[in-house]
Amino acid sequence: MNETLDHCWRRIGVYGGDQSCPMLVESLHCRNCPIFSDAARTLFDRESAVESTEVWHRASANQDIATPAVVFRLGQQWLGLPPSLVAEVAARQPIRRLAHRTTGRLEGVVNVRGELHLCVSLGELLGLGTRGETSVTGRMVLVRDSDAKVLAFRCDEVLGLQHFPNSSMQPAPDTLSEPLRECVEGLFPLKSRHLAMLDGEAVLDLLEQALFA
Repeated sequence: MNETLDHCWRRIGVYGGDQSCPMLVESLHCRNCPIFSDAARTLFDRESAVESTEVWHRASANQDIATPAVVFRLGQQWLGLPPSLVAEVAARQPIRRLAHRTTGRLEGVVNVRGELHLCVSLGELLGLGTRGETSVTGRMVLVRDSDAKVLAFRCDEVLGLQHFPNSSMQPAPDTLSEPLRECVEGLFPLKSRHLAMLDGEAVLDLLEQALFA
């Protein structure tokens, strides 16, 4: 196994690298990449846990490293989620309503590659408008919590994995809607607008609360 194959996720991937690998735009995370799947198991078995921890600490200490985000749009607002939270971005899927749950933020269930997932209206939870039919560029985003539970939400467009310099982050303004402001870590410039970088744990809390609303 050659050196590039051994260490690409550490040089240009998310495991301590600069996250510049072009395959991340589609894969979103190294664990979804076939190169990583073929090589990482052998490499990680060989290297000590201490060395792996030191790599992570060095990356965290580097203040110039960019913040990765899976970028998507709800209405007119561009948003970003930590890549580690996103399990999959899928094509638009029909939503099957649940009996006796015609109100609230839970839209129903969606079938993604044969698996059923609860679908929640993230736009309503964040105060970005009411649910409606997604555009032709609409996608389904699946997120996974720490217990491996997967929830889905619809969005109007996905740009994929993008990187933003930490130095370009701006504080969230008071003009943001209250539900959105409580979940936003900061704003990054994106095209002629701004992207609201979301706190992953806050978003998961919102989605899970909606299941019981």
